[in-house]
Amino acid sequence: MIHHISFRAFAAATEDLERVKYALSIFVPLDSISLTKAEGHFGNSICILDATLKKRDGRNFFELLREQLPSDDLERLHREIPQRTDQNCEFHMRLDKQAAYKGTIRLTDSKDAIDVSAHIATYPASYEEALRKIGELL
Repeated sequence: MIHHISFRAFAAATEDLERVKYALSIFVPLDSISLTKAEGHFGNSICILDATLKKRDGRNFFELLREQLPSDDLERLHREIPQRTDQNCEFHMRLDKQAAYKGTIRLTDSKDAIDVSAHIATYPASYEEALRKIGELL
């Protein structure tokens, strides 16, 4: 059902990198987080943190969402499944990075977020089947 889930967070030069890692670690094992350094438009340092969960671990992530995401956020995800799913069967959401650091899970529209993309396995690849499977996961 889930092929993989990708997580990405950015740590600006003004942020504590360890705090951003900690926020991400409530979703993925700390040792699975990779770090890439980049330079911003104005020469500022930016760290890009990436991690991936595969199959069963991906199901556990959706279970965590069902258990800990506030009901209004969960209802919002259900309503927005078609808008959040692309033709490649990828389901997208943003989770609040600051809330995650405090141990809570919240959706956000902010750019200061943990970007999550879940690739839903369907054979053959089908947008409609991906929508159905995401509905079951949530």
